[in-house]
Amino acid sequence: MRVAAAGTDSVPVVRGYGARIMTAVTIIRPRRRVFAGSGDQVRRARLFVGQVLGGCPAADDAVLLTSELVTNAITHTASGTGGKVVVTVYRAGTRVRVEVRDDGSDQVPAVRPHGPAGQSGYGLGLVELMAQCWGYRGGRRGRIVWFMLEWKPGLGQ
Repeated sequence: MRVAAAGTDSVPVVRGYGARIMTAVTIIRPRRRVFAGSGDQVRRARLFVGQVLGGCPAADDAVLLTSELVTNAITHTASGTGGKVVVTVYRAGTRVRVEVRDDGSDQVPAVRPHGPAGQSGYGLGLVELMAQCWGYRGGRRGRIVWFMLEWKPGLGQ
């Protein structure tokens, strides 16, 4: 079972085994792009992450998980009502971290329990399943939801 601290505006929530936080020392030139808070921008966010991570062994997984987080931001936060979403990609060695900043919500990002198949609501479950760790910080005035992927050296750039 993955354990997370209670979410507040000042304490980040981290999920995953052996969660590691990338520090300023290990970060190599983050790439950031701002997208309008509308559904047609999810595709553009995927393309952005795919371009930034081209050739990276974790690129496909990062693109998929970014799609889930951007969709959640547009669907469940103020970003979807005329706001914006900011996607930032950090890559260092055999690790990549993607952050999705939204305009905030009173709702807390949470993995929904598995139940009868539905059309939506299970994106964070996918993030939890695929990412080495993930978490969030912030609240109704703005939030960042992030995930980290790692791979073994020698599997790609």
